[in-house]
Amino acid sequence: MNLIRTFVFNPIQTNTYVIQHAETQGRGVIVDPACACTAEFEQLTAYIAEKGITVERVVLTHPHFDHLMGAAAVCRHYGLPLYLHEKAVPLLAACTNPAATYGMPVPALPESLEILKAGDRVPFGDTALEVRYTPGHCEGSVVYVWADQQTVFTGDVLFRDSIGRTDLPTGDWDVLRKSILEQVFTLDDAYTVRPGHGGRTSVGYERSHNPFLG
Repeated sequence: MNLIRTFVFNPIQTNTYVIQHAETQGRGVIVDPACACTAEFEQLTAYIAEKGITVERVVLTHPHFDHLMGAAAVCRHYGLPLYLHEKAVPLLAACTNPAATYGMPVPALPESLEILKAGDRVPFGDTALEVRYTPGHCEGSVVYVWADQQTVFTGDVLFRDSIGRTDLPTGDWDVLRKSILEQVFTLDDAYTVRPGHGGRTSVGYERSHNPFLG
């Protein structure tokens, strides 16, 4: 049973996840709507339609442009707000400048936002994601823990054998390390880590092998 589908979108190769609570006709969530062009948007929405998924939430791990390139279009298509941490909101407007620097289209921002705080639960179907606040890569960064599937969506906080960069505005190495140790590594070793870029890993592997966290 595959309840998680990964799409790799835009020139920065950002992971967008579609998750559903049941294999057939499930209620679902889109994590980091990163599609940057019409073809990518259509690829995402066609898959959701084919699987009969009813999208109930669109959530953001953090307010960097490559993770929300398609947020406005996706939220408009499904008639939903964008869910994000309260401290991410002030950084949304600033996300347009880096996009232009990379020569990429400036992402439109969703018309409606829904604010999340640490400890909130994002329900869909008969399950939910737990919100854990994980600053360090940037303010307003969160990870989403799906306990039912022993999975954590880490955005740019934690990658296989690496961690998020801390040289961008509001980044802080010490804060990021603390976030990982206290919010991600408190999960069981068996948890699958699904990051914002690259392939998946596990909490146990990163706890034992990540060279930045030894």
